[in-house]
Amino acid sequence: METITAFIKTHPQSLTLLGLALLIRFWVNRRRFNRRGWGGMQHFTSYGKALFTTAIEKILMLIAGVMMVAAILLLLTGH
Repeated sequence: METITAFIKTHPQSLTLLGLALLIRFWVNRRRFNRRGWGGMQHFTSYGKALFTTAIEKILMLIAGVMMVAAILLLLTGH
């Protein structure tokens, strides 16, 4: 237990980045799951909303991926 507490105290930035990245990925994937119908396709009310939503979600997933890589690099380098 002491080693976990020491790890958390020495790496707060990397753990925060990793937590935020996982939270973003969970939120986006949950939204995608809730839009799916019986056939497995995502359903949108209009073409414009589909383009806008998928573009924003792709950007968020890219940001989350960069955050995860940064968090892992911070953990490995010890900063």
